[in-house]
Amino acid sequence: MMTLLLVCVSLALAEPPIPASGPDDASVVQSAEPAESTESAESVAQPYPLLYAGQVTPETSRHWDLEVMYHEHRYKEGLALAEQRLAADETDPEAAWHIVRFMYELGEADKTLDKLAWYREMVRVADLGLKHHPDDRHLRFARGVANGRYGTTRGVLASLFLAKTIERDWLMAGDGSFEYSSIGGAEQLPCDAWHAIGIFYRLVPDWWIVKVLAGTRGDLDASLSWHEKANERCPNRVWNLKELGATELCIGAKRGEASMTERGLAHLREAILAPGESGTSAIDRKHSQMLIDDPTLACEYSRDGQQDLDKDKMAQ
Repeated sequence: MMTLLLVCVSLALAEPPIPASGPDDASVVQSAEPAESTESAESVAQPYPLLYAGQVTPETSRHWDLEVMYHEHRYKEGLALAEQRLAADETDPEAAWHIVRFMYELGEADKTLDKLAWYREMVRVADLGLKHHPDDRHLRFARGVANGRYGTTRGVLASLFLAKTIERDWLMAGDGSFEYSSIGGAEQLPCDAWHAIGIFYRLVPDWWIVKVLAGTRGDLDASLSWHEKANERCPNRVWNLKELGATELCIGAKRGEASMTERGLAHLREAILAPGESGTSAIDRKHSQMLIDDPTLACEYSRDGQQDLDKDKMAQ
């Protein structure tokens, strides 16, 4: 599959968790007209070679046409149809995570959106699915992505109240008991959960006060381990290589390890040359070059904007 944060910490902790529903959030992504699938029966049933572990098929998916739309980057069309199906059956877990996944892809590319409202709606939909299926690994991953993007948009230090929930969701999604791949391998679990956890442990500060306030803390060694695991399981993917390189550059800078810095630069060069044309590949290649040009950005790097992790902000 799965992007990932500034105000006074006391204010951050005082803010309640994102509500599961609300009159404003529910209308963020409603379609003007009920969506109709434009897929012919022949197109929907089109076979694809099975290249990845757990790859979805018409037999294993309740919404094969949505899988095809995701594979073909038809995100707006897929979102409208997935919303229609969840409205018809709010207990459908696949419709819920399809909505979150389509919204994530649209949110990564569209700078004109009200991002905080957009990500709140993603959380609302994921929470609705988890209300009926609390142990669904795909929904757990989706909610972690939604909360993670909400956090990086709002600011890491201002969103520490979300950290433990995000960590718990991604660790559960990546526990190895659930295996899934989209048609072209753009989303793969548990690989993408491991990738997300790696980003989490780089961006969350490794400060004792964060542990006290948030119940967890950053860990660059853990970040490196999770990224290496994700890259080994799902090799030669642009975003895996980019985030692995970012963690290596961060370790190199913080610990004065020139060899780790060189490893990071090498992985970023690999990311630029890696195959794949997902909705975010072009952004990740551009950002890989940005990190090569200025490695000092690595520790606070997030695809949706640099994070301000100034420890002095904790006391303001």
